[in-house]
Amino acid sequence: MTRDLEIERPDQDSVAEICIVGSGAAGIVLAVDLLQQGRRVLLLEGGGAEVEERSQDPYRSVVSGLPHRGIHTGRFRAKGGTTNRWGGQILEFEQRDFEKRAAVPASGWPFPKSELTPFYQRALELEGMLGVTLDDASVWREIGVAPPEFDGLEPYFSRWTPEPAFTRVHRRALETDPNLDLWLHANAVEPMITGDRITGLRCCTLTGVETVFRARTFVFCLGAIESSRFFLQPRADGLPWNRSGLLGKHYQDHIDANGGEVTPLDPGRFHQLFDNVFSHGFKYHPKLRLAPHIQEDRGTLNVAGTMYFISDADEELARLKTTAKRILRGRMREITAGDVFHAIANLPLLLRQVARYSIQHRAYNPPKATIKLRVHCEQQPDSPSSIRLSDERDGLGLLRAKLDWQITQHELATMREYVLQVKEALARIATIVPDLDLMSGSPSFLARCDDSNHHMGGMRMDDDPLCGVVDTNLRLHGTDNTYVCSGAVLPTSSFSNPTHTVLALAIRLAAHLNQHVLSAPSAADLG
Repeated sequence: MTRDLEIERPDQDSVAEICIVGSGAAGIVLAVDLLQQGRRVLLLEGGGAEVEERSQDPYRSVVSGLPHRGIHTGRFRAKGGTTNRWGGQILEFEQRDFEKRAAVPASGWPFPKSELTPFYQRALELEGMLGVTLDDASVWREIGVAPPEFDGLEPYFSRWTPEPAFTRVHRRALETDPNLDLWLHANAVEPMITGDRITGLRCCTLTGVETVFRARTFVFCLGAIESSRFFLQPRADGLPWNRSGLLGKHYQDHIDANGGEVTPLDPGRFHQLFDNVFSHGFKYHPKLRLAPHIQEDRGTLNVAGTMYFISDADEELARLKTTAKRILRGRMREITAGDVFHAIANLPLLLRQVARYSIQHRAYNPPKATIKLRVHCEQQPDSPSSIRLSDERDGLGLLRAKLDWQITQHELATMREYVLQVKEALARIATIVPDLDLMSGSPSFLARCDDSNHHMGGMRMDDDPLCGVVDTNLRLHGTDNTYVCSGAVLPTSSFSNPTHTVLALAIRLAAHLNQHVLSAPSAADLG
């Protein structure tokens, strides 16, 4: 059942079995998985049923260091969180992302990738990805193209969810499951602590309504930046979860930048290898990552990239694609008369797009499109970037976030090595002219680096409370019944989109809670 704190109040005598704070991707997947195990779930969301401008205000932050677009454009305080606006790209972290690397200080996870393997599979189900082809060679066979081979590079596909909005994917559970209580406009403000347990969570609306939600177990799924901000808020009795002093430190995003200009020598073969693939209802995005042995030899971070096509028809193509998606997903009510007139006005372009998609199962990129080599680079696990608090308070009384985003010389050197390797490896099918500012180390290149809306770090996972903020089960150090599940806990960031890995962690957490926490009697039960 969905309720709104701006309209009604919860029963103050009620104590939930588990309270999940945040209804974004991690919060929804964790809630749904627990519901399917027969648990009763209290789910709190600070925003409304849809994205509202007023509910976005607590996310307004101070940015120091390099510009960081995603802190304001990549977070959404609403039911469904960022899944309301993301593209839905899915990709696992690699085995090496979990391992210690000699040239990468602070690298390695407290467990191997094999620990997450079954949970990655379950995540695909909860992302609406059942039936997706997981083997890259099989995707190439489906479209009748031989898998490419390039020296020092590994071709791979990322996969995209057919329906990115998790509120649609899990509509039935979110709207009809009798074991779910979802409260909107319930902004988490302050944890009520007794001993080493959080016994209640003070929540407020932007209209001034205040209440306390009580539960035996709390899980905070607030997103990386908001997770650090919430637990950094000053308390009279200090911050028991920050014995390590690492809370808010080593923030990581993926550096997203154009590394060079690309001119195909064999356009047919080039588009055959790098245009997006559509097969059996799923989208596959061809990319290239730097081979592990090259990373080891040259001491780089993990890095990958893709071909980025830019043309004068991009706006028209994007709008036509959106219209087509709505038709294919049966969302006819969302198509306006303007969309219909736009499709008619751009009929030749629409026909080329449809032909490329329906006959060859590929995306259409105009022949005269400009092509850039777009690089996605891992940041250092011990990144100097940080999330702190500013002196300004938001409408809820919380100190706003202050993000200091930095790009290091190690990261720039990694991007240079990658661009040079791609230039050499693709020499037979394309000419690549590396960005001169990147190659020369000019500071002006930094101004053209973008973040990827991939917020990670700030609450590193480690069983030692002096080396991390949460343990390997995501329990917040210094507490007995509180967990954090967001990109904040990732020890390393890879180059991969992090959502799939965060969801695998959420499902792993659900299994842990169900087996070891929710089934056990609480201290209150024992009297």
